[in-house]
Amino acid sequence: MLEYPPKTQAFLDFERNLEYAKQLVRAGQHLDAIGVSAFDVGDLHRAAWVQAVAALDHWVHQEVYHRAILLAQQPGIPKPRKFREFTIPMELFEDVHHGTVPLDQALRKHLKQVVGRKTFQGPEDIKDGFAIVSDVALWEQVTKAINSERFGGTERLTAKAIKQMLGAIVWRRNKIAHESDRDTDDDRKRHISAEAAMEAIETVEMIAASILVAVDRAS
Repeated sequence: MLEYPPKTQAFLDFERNLEYAKQLVRAGQHLDAIGVSAFDVGDLHRAAWVQAVAALDHWVHQEVYHRAILLAQQPGIPKPRKFREFTIPMELFEDVHHGTVPLDQALRKHLKQVVGRKTFQGPEDIKDGFAIVSDVALWEQVTKAINSERFGGTERLTAKAIKQMLGAIVWRRNKIAHESDRDTDDDRKRHISAEAAMEAIETVEMIAASILVAVDRAS
């Protein structure tokens, strides 16, 4: 079995957000079971799907902020290339140098201004985000972690397959969020089931947990 590293506060918040998504799916299952037809119960599953991807996006931001601050607070240790190349304004340097603003506050504010504009949902975007705080070959190590946890180390999944899984989840999220999940051929909503929504949530959870393993192993 894979030994998971201690969870950061960001990851604990992520798990709480995913639990909310799971509760939406369970609520939909309950309404289906009692035969509710006054509205489309599938919209609860769609909301859960969107919530899961939003939770992932938010977690990556918070995790990167947290790890970047830890790196900045440890002079003399090796730093990832993108961290070393990350630019900061002279105002931030002066505030920290003269002690008017603590380093963690100043850096978090600047990271939010720069990195906060980015979306961390798709595989390549997530890899670019974590490159600020780690030189790990992210998806290769995520694949190793998932294969170790699920298949005892046997190489059953490839990095390409895992990225495709996440990409498909994000694609459906975009269809829900931007097109009301409608099929362009007949303008009806695509079918969605509780099982599919729960699988998407659990896949997001598995991938995020494995990212945590990959990044911590490289630290």
